[in-house]
Amino acid sequence: MNLNSIENLGIERVLKRGTGEIIYRDNDAILVRDKVSKALLFACDDTKKGLSILDNYINEDCNLLMVSDYDLGKSAFGRYGFEDMIECYQVAYYGEKPKEDTTISFRVADISDIGMLLENYDMISPDELREVVERGNIILGYHDNTLIGFIGEHLEGSMGILYVFPEYRKKGFATALQKHMIAVTMEKSFIPFGQVEKDNGASLRLQKKLGMVCSENLITWMWR
Repeated sequence: MNLNSIENLGIERVLKRGTGEIIYRDNDAILVRDKVSKALLFACDDTKKGLSILDNYINEDCNLLMVSDYDLGKSAFGRYGFEDMIECYQVAYYGEKPKEDTTISFRVADISDIGMLLENYDMISPDELREVVERGNIILGYHDNTLIGFIGEHLEGSMGILYVFPEYRKKGFATALQKHMIAVTMEKSFIPFGQVEKDNGASLRLQKKLGMVCSENLITWMWR
């Protein structure tokens, strides 16, 4: 089990930023509780062993679980009664700090922007979106003083919450927003990473265009 593998960057992030509490660890497995997202994050390459460990820690109070081994994640989803799951690739940026588009300006969203954000983005719950904003983790992008979109960092540290207003799409603004988020993340001495659902070909193409490395294997997120 390699904690530095691309599939395990979420675990590495919460430990590095000091919000991850290790609740189980041996040479082949690690289970971490993130104090910010309230998620459990688990890495183990052996399905049988992984389930035996999770049996001791998964209960009805566990509402969010990430498993970095796909087969183990599929087994855990059926075993512990989670309601829904996504299967996704993990992508990460290991290159030099990207050159940014100087025609775009940026501003950190604040509480006054909540209404606009909720109106346009519903991929996470309103409560989670508010918490992301309160943590200063949503960045708004402007072109010619006009808001063209936004991007953010999920509570566990992955890049996401990317949205470009319809009239400004296919103009390179999604690339500009993500380049800026990559740069901001690197300035904090973190490896920029995110997740792309396995069937989202357009997003995968964008990640490759940006120089992001894509995991060979899928990871799973599940919740209730």
